[in-house]
Amino acid sequence: MNVIAQELRACLEERNLAGFLDGFEAMLRTEARPLDIRDITQRILPTILLELLQSRRIDAPCLVRLAQLIRSNVLLVVDNEVLVGINQQLPAAWRVVKDAGTPLPTPLMTYSDEPPRRSKRTAPSGLPASADTIPMRRIVLHSEYALGVVNVSDMMSFKKNVCASRQEREFLKAVRQYFPNLQAYPNVPLRNFIEVEGMVCRLSERHRSYVRAAQVDVLLCTQEEDPVVGFELDSAYHDAAEVVERDQLKDELFSLAGIPLFRIRADNASHVRAEDFYDLLIADAESLDKIRPRRLRPRRDHDTLVPASLQASVMMG
Repeated sequence: MNVIAQELRACLEERNLAGFLDGFEAMLRTEARPLDIRDITQRILPTILLELLQSRRIDAPCLVRLAQLIRSNVLLVVDNEVLVGINQQLPAAWRVVKDAGTPLPTPLMTYSDEPPRRSKRTAPSGLPASADTIPMRRIVLHSEYALGVVNVSDMMSFKKNVCASRQEREFLKAVRQYFPNLQAYPNVPLRNFIEVEGMVCRLSERHRSYVRAAQVDVLLCTQEEDPVVGFELDSAYHDAAEVVERDQLKDELFSLAGIPLFRIRADNASHVRAEDFYDLLIADAESLDKIRPRRLRPRRDHDTLVPASLQASVMMG
């Protein structure tokens, strides 16, 4: 995933709408247009906006900025429920941000407000008016293109690949070849395999807030689906101070859970192949062999002896 897209997605995962708007507007001032930005604005953003609007956690300046971006067609939002929520909360936010004498803005257009596509127009004098007359307008389309990998099959439906990027898919191939006896799963939420409630006394509020939205790039499990080790794909994006802090939180959570976490960084994240990742795993074979299971340990339900008296009382009950 592109660095800019990763930063915007991280802001949304932390419910940091102000940071998302800052990053989005900064992207508009450059020539960079990541291919992943459409997935973020059309799939992730509407869900986050609806959640924040329902809980009224969007401050006035952010709500006004958001409405202005949508009205100017810079940020495309087509979720009618989100647009209605913004219109309901916009007047109060406008009074906080603007002067008292500033008139209220017009509400954002929703689907119910959309004008009909066909409209009657007055026929020229001497010609009869036709009910099927379609008004004509001149439209100029301006498109910008950049070189990038596009999965055309994914664009024909609302399905998406479980791997967030090509880099993750290539790494998953290498891991499954290196650990053929383990199950490898991409993008697994931490709360699915770390019992946060069990160590609540040892976690700070920052840890609990982070673990709700955090996930690991690749998780290796046994045949019984017990977690063995996690892998993170690092890049230049992870050198930022804010990302370093989140990585430290993830390292601490894995350490508390007793699960090893390895970080892999490729020289060129855009063109790395499975063979390159496999070479990196081979280079770190000494550490990885320590977590490789030496024998199969299936999960059993009756591994202990039960006293006969206790068993008898249970049968009588």
